[in-house]
Amino acid sequence: MEIKLTRWQTKVWNDNHRFRVVCSGRRSGKSTLAQLTLITWANENAGLYWIVAPTYVQAKQIHWEGIQHFIPRGLVAKKNEAELSIEFTNGAKIQLKSAENPDSLRGVKLRGLVIDEIASIRNWDWLWSEVLRATLTDYEAPAIFISTPKGYNHFFKLFELGQGTDEQYKSWRFTSYDNPYLPEGEIDNAKKELTEDTFAQEYLADFRKATGLAFKQWDRSVHLITAFDIPNEWRRGRGFDYGSNDPTASLRVAIDNDDNWFVERSYKNRSMTIKDHAQAVLSQDYGFEFIPIYGDPSGEQWELEFRQHGVNIQSANKEIGQGMRGWVEYTVEVINQRLKPIIGHTIRLPGGQTIENAPKLFVLDTLENRPLVSEIEHLSWRETSAGVTVPILDEALDPNGHSDLVACLRYFAVSYKKQPNTVLPRQWDDKVWKIGR
Repeated sequence: MEIKLTRWQTKVWNDNHRFRVVCSGRRSGKSTLAQLTLITWANENAGLYWIVAPTYVQAKQIHWEGIQHFIPRGLVAKKNEAELSIEFTNGAKIQLKSAENPDSLRGVKLRGLVIDEIASIRNWDWLWSEVLRATLTDYEAPAIFISTPKGYNHFFKLFELGQGTDEQYKSWRFTSYDNPYLPEGEIDNAKKELTEDTFAQEYLADFRKATGLAFKQWDRSVHLITAFDIPNEWRRGRGFDYGSNDPTASLRVAIDNDDNWFVERSYKNRSMTIKDHAQAVLSQDYGFEFIPIYGDPSGEQWELEFRQHGVNIQSANKEIGQGMRGWVEYTVEVINQRLKPIIGHTIRLPGGQTIENAPKLFVLDTLENRPLVSEIEHLSWRETSAGVTVPILDEALDPNGHSDLVACLRYFAVSYKKQPNTVLPRQWDDKVWKIGR
């Protein structure tokens, strides 16, 4: 059987990195490449080879027929459809597996591994570090990770490894247009029929867009900005989220005189006393006068206990957003509105930086704020078994808590009210004037 690889498939095929990461659009040929690679590995060395998909159904639907189609009959010794496996005459064995039952993936020695649609696998970081990574150790086996993206989740982190300095990883991104055997007109028709987010994710392999994401307006190239010295004269406010089993969290927002918001400080921790949490937040705010704090409106007892340690928290405003939508959905929408770029809106930052067509909300790019960025880029609405999105936040997607920092931002966003402008100190007024002229 003569098989012709596409240009992008050939590029990945000829690469010799141990871990290859392919982000590509639908019908681009990534599954075919993975199958051919695994068959080649199995033909060269006896041993066990796996393709792991998010579910058993996906593994069978995507790979079972393809694997059988590409393996020459003379190489096949035995097929077992019950366990979705094919044994080679040289002793090699290819088997399709599901990530649904991690315990079934333990205790084996693999010669090669393919992970399909990795962006849809839950608890990936744990599955890789605690289960799958060890299966490759004995033979220093290679692996290929393939998927369409789902926002900036764990697959994006894996993709970034292949763009960085890790010598074992290499990553590529291809769109559906990169498959010359797929009619461009058909892709264009899909673009007309699908939402912008769906098309960007499924066909353009765009990490920035993902169906179901709560904060669709977020773009780290716009909203995540280099940290700068925020003037003490700017107002501050806080959001606060309480946690028993989940972390306790708080974030501080700086507000300029044009009501632009900048998240400058974050705090998220668990397994500490209320006193410890209170002291951590107070230490962040040392030197500032009164800072309004808005917390979970169901946390009256928490408010009382934190007040005893010097942190005065008031319940977030839950009197709004109860009309055509639920309150949680409303709090998310308030943030999305602030994330939208505004044509003609210019922000002049201390130090001379100017942001044109700016949104009204930014996050300072600091190590402390990175957990918030991760939560923003992960948080999605839940989907039913039928694939229908419902207005309930799937906060379990946050591997380090319960999207606690986003909750802080939501409480702040619906509670803080713009204050009347005050006259700035002359020194600061002159600084603004010099930047603007």
